[in-house]
Amino acid sequence: MKINLPYGKKSIILTIPEDKVQIIKPKVSSSSGENKKLLEEAMNNPLGTRKLEDLVKGKKVCALIEDGTRGQPHAQEIEISCKRLKEADFVQFIITTGSHEPQTQENLKIAGYIRKSSEAYHLRYNVIIHDCEDKQLVEVGTTSRGTRVVAERFTQEAEVFFIIANMKNHYFAGYCNAVKNFLPGVCSFETIEQNHKLALEEDATFGQHPWHPDPARRQNSVSEDMIEAMNLITRGKPICVLGTIGSKDLIWAAFGEINRVTTEGIKVIDQTTSFRIQPSDFVIVCPGGHPEDETLYTAQRGLDLVKNAIRDGGEVLLIASCHGGYMGLAPSEKAKKFFYDSLLINKPRGKLAPEIKKNYRLFKQKAYKMAEVIDRVNKIWLYSELEEEAIRKIHLYPTPDPQRIINHWLKRKANQILLFENANKLAIYVA
Repeated sequence: MKINLPYGKKSIILTIPEDKVQIIKPKVSSSSGENKKLLEEAMNNPLGTRKLEDLVKGKKVCALIEDGTRGQPHAQEIEISCKRLKEADFVQFIITTGSHEPQTQENLKIAGYIRKSSEAYHLRYNVIIHDCEDKQLVEVGTTSRGTRVVAERFTQEAEVFFIIANMKNHYFAGYCNAVKNFLPGVCSFETIEQNHKLALEEDATFGQHPWHPDPARRQNSVSEDMIEAMNLITRGKPICVLGTIGSKDLIWAAFGEINRVTTEGIKVIDQTTSFRIQPSDFVIVCPGGHPEDETLYTAQRGLDLVKNAIRDGGEVLLIASCHGGYMGLAPSEKAKKFFYDSLLINKPRGKLAPEIKKNYRLFKQKAYKMAEVIDRVNKIWLYSELEEEAIRKIHLYPTPDPQRIINHWLKRKANQILLFENANKLAIYVA
């Protein structure tokens, strides 16, 4: 059986006997060509609030738009939104980068989409790309967990908040959703660092969020702190969301009040990307190609989301091109320092994670989560564009030929190989 997997902007083909492999990928196929219809229907049928054009009429609007690391149809989402923002008194667009690099080619492209649609519909507007190191950010309060919230100045002048948010599983915040456009989206580096330290807590994992429809799955320290920060930033002002699921081709969209849209989105995510599986000794993880495997930092997300499928002492083949960012390791030099460099420690397998957990800095949560997996498996093989020595230094095993690893597993009488396609969007639980 030949299996075609996304790898960077290309693909690779693996051969595995059909009776030896179980392929797990999102359940719902894309609705190619239906984006505009889905988005229009969502905007015309709001959940728990009035239509966007009615909410913003004569108001100062803060519109939060996700950055270029999100593989979503930004141009279509922005055009459909601007059509309904034209009666606003003023619209301040903010591209919500969080701790990501601000002036990237993709972010500049999104800013271009905003300008084009805003001019077409004669909006009174401005657009900025958030920079978490900006000294002009303002303090708005402190959460109950001690996170000092410092955010973009215009958030304090806005009368209405409008967010475009793509949703999927998140390895420590539970789910990517509109709340993340506030924290980390428009906050300072220090605020993000204080919040993300909570990722080291046991309840900071995928599948749990304060707005989950199942009361038993509502505890998540990171997301609880994010919601508190959002409320400090917005101070009771109306918050409406255009929520979507899918990449360039969407499978779901809804517009409305932030709680309602988020809860409905979580239901769809759980139905389409969550699986209960018996763990295996042999697991292949494919994050999903560009931009999901642009760096090892990004690809780590897929590894964490499927970790429950890997038996203790098992082996993993991670297929991630790691072709961009800072040396293919992380999106920035600072991220590389606290993610990749944290994994360089000279400790034996089984003792990495506790060591990394000490002296937390932003980005170390990724190293910690990755170390937890390294500590309990036999080997993680990595097929990528990275230098072999750079891979070995962080307790991984480079391979120039993923097929050779699979053939070796089959010779060892592997009963079943689990293959996770688009792993960065999945959530795996033990059956």
